[in-house]
Amino acid sequence: MSGHPLLIEIIRDEIRRHGPISFCRFMHQALYHPEFGYYTSDRKRIGRKGDFYTNVSVGPLFGQILTQQIQEMAIALGSPDRFVILEQGAEDGQLACDILETLERTGASGASRFEYVIVEPFPANQARQKQLLRETKTPVSWVNDLTEVPAFTGLILTNELLDSFPVRLAEFDGSQWKELAVTLELDRFVFSLQPVRDERLNRHLAKIPVPATAPYRTEVNLAALDWIRSAAAVLQSGFLLTVDYGFNRNEYYAPLRSEGTLMCYSKHQRIRNPLTNLGECDITAHLDFTTLAETATEAGLRLHGFADQHHFMVGAAEARLREIEEEVRRSGLSKAQTDFLGAYRTLMHPANIGLAFKFLLLTKNVEPGRRLSGFRYGEDPGRALRLV
Repeated sequence: MSGHPLLIEIIRDEIRRHGPISFCRFMHQALYHPEFGYYTSDRKRIGRKGDFYTNVSVGPLFGQILTQQIQEMAIALGSPDRFVILEQGAEDGQLACDILETLERTGASGASRFEYVIVEPFPANQARQKQLLRETKTPVSWVNDLTEVPAFTGLILTNELLDSFPVRLAEFDGSQWKELAVTLELDRFVFSLQPVRDERLNRHLAKIPVPATAPYRTEVNLAALDWIRSAAAVLQSGFLLTVDYGFNRNEYYAPLRSEGTLMCYSKHQRIRNPLTNLGECDITAHLDFTTLAETATEAGLRLHGFADQHHFMVGAAEARLREIEEEVRRSGLSKAQTDFLGAYRTLMHPANIGLAFKFLLLTKNVEPGRRLSGFRYGEDPGRALRLV
């Protein structure tokens, strides 16, 4: 069996002692085991030499555009004396670096004093982040868990975080839902259908449109719902922006997704079986943004915007594109402008990643007003998420 041999034996031993385990538990061990998990190791995960690309892989432009949105947020809050940017899932800290370099180069918005907080439970990641951010002028601090953060005014930011949370797997057999557990067969990990005993999972499955075909397999990300409640509790006033793969509920549970959205990647190759390559591949599932938004509103947040990356980039970079157009008219195209346009094209192009990522913006104690520029051309969020 491929994967880290010690991690494989740890999970085998757990199943031998306690019987079949949920896929959620299996995925948690594969990704977050403190010694051998995929995300806790010092493995190179992002970029050409890693396992997958992200928006940050394109260069600093993504962080620069987010910084403009952050400055708009500070203005919308009346330029508070202290504006905290809290990022969870910062990986090596490159996005934080891009944001802070842009803030320090362009100056804070109004009277706001920015602070950066990174939620990072893994020492190896913290060490990389601290090394990269060692020369920043903006105060940066670290905490191990979101619940350690006192209530604050500002922004909670995640980029491809929630899709990495361990998920439950369920399968509809034509008459009822069952949960997929992981067990052993001749010392190999295999799936085993079990009755759904978790009441929270049962309640969520009851909201899913009855599949037209069977068997129909899907994921339920209860951890993301728990996280959004925790985030709402620590945000006193301000914004929550999450960038990730996902769909509204109708698209997520469409008949064409009869095998769900679970994906595994290693060295930019897709691995079909999530029970292999333990500790050596990424395991991820798309988000059900409708359920996420519903849970957020129940927790006291307000839905402010929802857009795919293409429309977000069109709105957020519109002013800069007009500036470049005028600069080119006056003096021709410079290398810096060429680099900007190349990176921008990659970020927003529908054939690249422009339609893959979605931007969900939530607020708390923010006066309703005009949309942030990145959501200027997005569909009405309630309609886009089928909430109205």
